Amino acid sequence: MALRDRDFGRAGRFLGFVLIALVLLAILVPVGAFTFSVKVQGHSMEPTLEPGDRLFTNILGRGDIDRFDVIEATVDGNKVVKRVIGVPGDRIVVRQRDRKPVVLLRPAGEKAWQEVVSDAWASQYGDRVGQKCCSADGVMENRAKAFTVPDDHYWLIGDNWGGSDDSRVFGVVAADDIGAIMNRRIQPFSRMGTVDNPASLEPVDE
Repeated sequence: MALRDRDFGRAGRFLGFVLIALVLLAILVPVGAFTFSVKVQGHSMEPTLEPGDRLFTNILGRGDIDRFDVIEATVDGNKVVKRVIGVPGDRIVVRQRDRKPVVLLRPAGEKAWQEVVSDAWASQYGDRVGQKCCSADGVMENRAKAFTVPDDHYWLIGDNWGGSDDSRVFGVVAADDIGAIMNRRIQPFSRMGTVDNPASLEPVDE
């Protein structure tokens, strides 16, 4: 009888530890998620991201930034959320086709040009429909001129082409100024998960 009571006592203590661990986990996971997250402000990433969306910040992955990642960067002391279009070594030019901007890109080490196609841009050119680019640092100008993304720098564009101040305005961004990769949405819960990527590279005759 004493042995059975001792076994029940051990089982009770074990279940108590498990219950405490589950309670702590239920508290710490949401707290950690909100601590390492960013709330989207403004409309520069619509329709992919909306004001109030909260994104998980992957600060450990900053050294593995890929084309089309969503990132948070610091520009002139301000935090911005944009999409990576140009990576180091890319050759980029923005031209016009049928009165719409066309982003052409030649990845480092390749001979063929490709077009950056984004479903998000297509309906949101706004008053920047006639925009051309780029200067030596990736800023828009009056003529279509190719430039090369420097080492350890990235060319960033918002999904809302006509409503985003991005590298076309402030130029390429240094890798050291990129704080986190943010490819996962944690709020609202109805849209929790991987952030959509509306962009792709398509072959062109150049």
